[in-house]
Amino acid sequence: MTAAHRGFKVRQHKPWKLWAGLLFVVGLMAGVFVFGQIWQSYELERLKLERETLLARIGELETRNSKLVQKNAHLSGSSKIERDAYEVANKELVNLQQQLLEQKEELAFYRGIVSPKDAELAVNLQSFEMRRKNSQNQFSFKMILTKSGKGTRKIYGGADIRIRGENGGGVEELKLTDLRLDNPGKDTKFAFRYFQVFEGDIALPDGFEPFEVEIGIKPTTKKVKSFTETISWARVLTEGV
Repeated sequence: MTAAHRGFKVRQHKPWKLWAGLLFVVGLMAGVFVFGQIWQSYELERLKLERETLLARIGELETRNSKLVQKNAHLSGSSKIERDAYEVANKELVNLQQQLLEQKEELAFYRGIVSPKDAELAVNLQSFEMRRKNSQNQFSFKMILTKSGKGTRKIYGGADIRIRGENGGGVEELKLTDLRLDNPGKDTKFAFRYFQVFEGDIALPDGFEPFEVEIGIKPTTKKVKSFTETISWARVLTEGV
């Protein structure tokens, strides 16, 4: 005898579950995108507010600075009281002018970040400086890159930094990445929306006398131009750029 025929199983198809899952994923992605846009707008507004605060602070410092200059001009007598008052006022003036300089430098930094919306998308070399660490040809470097243009777009690329100098009567060119003490060979790649800071320590070879630094900025983001800037070693070491 043959086994009894059990018939066919009928499975119920529920396409609504598939559509619900797809809608959930799409909604989640949309939510993440909107949150990202809101957060970027918040960051940009925060930077703008800090810039406005700096402007107000600089105005206040400039007013105080002007009054101190006038006060020092009046304290030109020869009495000990006047001389003591002049010294106190002069110290305050020097301190105030230093604060003013720092505030203006910070304002210049924010100007590099908070640019007009219609400005061309670009990378800016905000600053580059070297500071001697000791007498063994060791230095600390610091480079800040900022972006101009639309604040919501991220810029990618890399920086090629080379130090030229004399060595044994000839000119030699050294890559900064090969000189690093903290992380030898580390690439100076960048990826930022507003700014990025590079810092590290280097050691120059014995007998090497640097005379200039060449910084090549090479963005990989479309329509963002590359550029190269050459700065004398004396300027980088004493002032920064």
